[in-house]
Amino acid sequence: MKICVFIGDMYRDFALSIIKHLDYYAREKGHRIDIFGLCSITSTSPLHITGFKSILSLPPIHDYDGIILCYDTLIHNGMGKDLVEELLTDMDAPPVVCIRAEISGFYNVIPDNKALMYEIAKHVISKCKTDNIGFVTGRDDLADSYERREGFEKAMKEAGKEISEDKIFHGNYWITQGHEMADFFTGEDGSLPEAVICSNDYEAIALSDALIQRGYSVPQDILISGVDNASEGEDHLPSITTIEISNNDLVDAAMDILVKACSGEEPARNVYVPGKMIFRESTGDAVDERDFYKALCDMKIAASISMDDTRDYVIINALFEGALTEEASIQVALDEFRKVDSVKSCYLFRFRENDRELTAYFKDKGESKLVSVSFPNEILMPEGLENDEQGMRFFFSLAYKNEIYGYAALIVDTDLPKFINYKIEYLLTQVGLTINKLELYEKLFGISDVMSLYIRDPLTGILNRRGFEKKISDLFDKEGRKLKDLTIVSIDMDGLKYINDTFGHNFGDEAIKEISRCIDNALNPGEFVARMGGDEFAVILIDSEVGRVGKFIRNVRSNIGDINKKGENPYELSASIGTSEVTEWKEVMNCLHKADKAMYLEKKAKKKNRED
Repeated sequence: MKICVFIGDMYRDFALSIIKHLDYYAREKGHRIDIFGLCSITSTSPLHITGFKSILSLPPIHDYDGIILCYDTLIHNGMGKDLVEELLTDMDAPPVVCIRAEISGFYNVIPDNKALMYEIAKHVISKCKTDNIGFVTGRDDLADSYERREGFEKAMKEAGKEISEDKIFHGNYWITQGHEMADFFTGEDGSLPEAVICSNDYEAIALSDALIQRGYSVPQDILISGVDNASEGEDHLPSITTIEISNNDLVDAAMDILVKACSGEEPARNVYVPGKMIFRESTGDAVDERDFYKALCDMKIAASISMDDTRDYVIINALFEGALTEEASIQVALDEFRKVDSVKSCYLFRFRENDRELTAYFKDKGESKLVSVSFPNEILMPEGLENDEQGMRFFFSLAYKNEIYGYAALIVDTDLPKFINYKIEYLLTQVGLTINKLELYEKLFGISDVMSLYIRDPLTGILNRRGFEKKISDLFDKEGRKLKDLTIVSIDMDGLKYINDTFGHNFGDEAIKEISRCIDNALNPGEFVARMGGDEFAVILIDSEVGRVGKFIRNVRSNIGDINKKGENPYELSASIGTSEVTEWKEVMNCLHKADKAMYLEKKAKKKNRED
């Protein structure tokens, strides 16, 4: 079978474990498994999500026999939302199995989160004499977070314990809230709850570390438990009591569903995977005696490795800074990828106007080659580079913010620990950043007004995408609240391809400039328009008067009509328009997406009218 896998947070234990077991199927069962995803999102701005999620639209999904989706690793800033919508509405898509998250319309392999939390909470509660028991939820935007809370509440009620809302901390499933949790659970007199039950191991580790730094002891002063059996929990001092959901079982169940679906059977829509309790030191349970001297030595070695990695990042950054051509930067990337123990082969691809290009690669740790091999958009790699029938390949985007340049394909050794790691992520980021910088330098050669060129479109003189991002960010406060009532308008010029093909690109450029002037002349003070690329424009209107949006649209159409009446062009100008109210900063891209949808409905209606 050929299987497409979508997964994020690849450097974390869950993703690494899932991928490693999938590689077993690739190597031992002869399947071709392609992994598409990312390590993490290195920007918190919702305006920069396009570059990260471009990798999710790369695979030709109809070429695969099945799809595995780890949706809960792709939820940051709505990362996987469009992908899910596309897969659900594509009637020709292969069967999709969602691991660890339940999505109606897909096959789902999921842990029984309520039962898992019930079991571990029941164990911890049995050790407590009072109702003074805290709970840390997962992310509020995830269904499994609510399911785990239900399991905690069920165990509390069965034990006759009162559930107090002021003892429930809303967590994020990660290690970043340790001191915030410690502040929340520490009373004014320094007292602590008898126990805190966390929704996963990372939260438990973070809380434990924060309390130990403040002079408390775990489990002597407080019992702490987690869920998921992250490897860091086993190595932690104290080790974290947890419950394990076997990732191998998740993968086995997913593969079994795909095999059955591809053979014409109808598998169960939902398959539940049980968990297994693991008793450790953080709840005062007896465990095998640990070699603490060895544990401390391992921690010192890990700290030393971390320092070495930090030095490497400084050196890598300097090497990329010194690369003054794209070829030089690609050479740096290949040299550094080869130094990553787990990376056996690396291929770098660029998107071109009409096709794709392999620009550089090394294979099996061999010699780096800078090449220029063009190949069709319909395939991922030129034929003959790798075995297309079996094995595992990883695909990552090469992008900077919303600028998408291409993608990397890696062949890695999954037998090595942390085979996808921070250094791989750093190198991918540096490639995109450096290409962006060099393209900018090329544009700026001999130009003195650097900032103007950086934020303005050279053809029309209006703002470009970067200028749009800068300008719109000024309309929100630090908390992401809009300072004025705003509407976002999506405008797409009609018929640019016809003008270019019939009259030439010079006429097309003039048409784009005329449309931009028609829009610009319809703006009020404080409003702005940006060319987002090609024939696409985005406008921000300030709703300072009743009917402002309608007036703006009428004025744009009137301006276009005035140009057409003059009859100076061998074509007729036209544009499709859609609008959406801007709600808050984190929803800006969703609002633009809504405006785009409305615009495309108008464009579709125009096309239908022409055909009728």
